[in-house]
Amino acid sequence: MKHADFISPAARLEDATMRLEQAWLETKEHWSDSISQSVEDDFLVPLHGEIRTMLDCVSKLALVMGRAERECQHKRESGPAL
Repeated sequence: MKHADFISPAARLEDATMRLEQAWLETKEHWSDSISQSVEDDFLVPLHGEIRTMLDCVSKLALVMGRAERECQHKRESGPAL
């Protein structure tokens, strides 16, 4: 039985990030001034970098947790032993 699912929430965050990026591209078609550039530079670019870093960490954590779960699993939980 799987106890820790980090991948599903991370995938939802990645999807939301892609939707935000698409919405921002559409917004930039109508809003292109120094304020919009400031919003992009001060908020969106750093946010994108932080999300990428977090998703990379979550991926590594999921591997470690999966390995730990397998190592801690009781022999009876790993399937029929015939």
